[in-house]
Amino acid sequence: MKRYIAMILAALMALSIMGCGQSGDLFPESTVAGDSSQTAPVDESGMKVGYILPSGTDTTDTNSRIEDIRQMQYETGLKDSQVLIRTDVSKDDCASAIDEMVKEGCNIIFACDSRYENTMLEAAEQNPDVQFCQEDGTKAKKSGLDNMHNYYVRLFEAYYAAGVISGMKLNQYLNSGKITSSECVIGFVASEESPETTSCINAFYMGVGEVCSQASMLVRYTDGSGDYDADAEAAQQLLSAGVSLMSQFTTTTGVATICAENDIPIVGNAVNIIDVAPSEALTSAIVNWNVYYTYAVNCVVNGTAIDTDWCGGYDDNAVTLSQLNDAHLADGSVERLQDVEKELRNGDAKVFDTEKFTVDGSSLETLAEDDADFKKYAKNIKGGEYKESGKRSAPSMEFFVDGVEESTYNYLGDEENTTDSESDSADESGSTAEDAEE
Repeated sequence: MKRYIAMILAALMALSIMGCGQSGDLFPESTVAGDSSQTAPVDESGMKVGYILPSGTDTTDTNSRIEDIRQMQYETGLKDSQVLIRTDVSKDDCASAIDEMVKEGCNIIFACDSRYENTMLEAAEQNPDVQFCQEDGTKAKKSGLDNMHNYYVRLFEAYYAAGVISGMKLNQYLNSGKITSSECVIGFVASEESPETTSCINAFYMGVGEVCSQASMLVRYTDGSGDYDADAEAAQQLLSAGVSLMSQFTTTTGVATICAENDIPIVGNAVNIIDVAPSEALTSAIVNWNVYYTYAVNCVVNGTAIDTDWCGGYDDNAVTLSQLNDAHLADGSVERLQDVEKELRNGDAKVFDTEKFTVDGSSLETLAEDDADFKKYAKNIKGGEYKESGKRSAPSMEFFVDGVEESTYNYLGDEENTTDSESDSADESGSTAEDAEE
């Protein structure tokens, strides 16, 4: 029943489909506009904006983005007729979606999946009068195209903050005797392995470790398709492996539903999940994409250049936490979270403090000096901190800190693996060392 309630809620959110202020200082040291010259302003009444999204309106990720698009409209005054949204667009269908939007007169097009990037680059070269904005991309700067832009957010900051209050929840369980130290295990369900998910997983674990040093973490991936049953199955398998708290980086409510059925605290992502897990949801890590959408649209309207590589975080409200479930947080969580968020906003927080974690038993600085596989990370280490998204907007982290284990499974029905907590090697991310060093 809870599953169907969640699906109905998602459908109601999707009914709103189809219908710009400047952001603050940005974190990355090298993310500057490729060309500071102005372009011709666009009459706001004739402005058209296109969005290409990889999943359908039955997913939390798409619905949250649609809400952010509507917020952009509110801030810019654009009408529904000026905004084209195409959902459930596969990589192979991206070119035709772009072509349709160009013919419809779109002045700017946003691609909301990194797998679209090569197609977006080709379109940008063929359509110099249209601005192309690629989420989680890495190639805009190298392309030399004035109308090609990469953007992303420091989502790991929100996961770090959520990790702190999750660690306090685990401490509450430990102190009350509800769990033992051997049961202080976190489960994390991710849709696929990538630097984006890896940085969020590590940050969540680092946040937990700020207050609960006894915790360890098991990570399981689904197949990246945004399938409710696969997400729920992965969560169920982690429960069978003995986890006492859960987090996720997926696009459905499958994980939250399983946690609700088993009285397991859960930190969600993309949307508020308290309606799905009223007694279990602590909060969710949220991206406010409208911050970038509004910024980029206003640039086109005003005829100013869009940053070639843009990245936002807590400091400009591009990432945050959703509603806190006050009734189920551990005592003191709100006060501790306020301190953490203040540090994130003013730049004092060291999410990946290199003195507080090791990788394969060694410090990251040592590995960056001595291990060929880690040398690509040297440029991101500064002042005793690994500055994720410090040299480019897209995350570059492809290692897990000690205490985090990956474990894969055969999707939907491998009974042998439902109780297996051993760490198996997962597929390597497609990012390259050259990308990480940008």
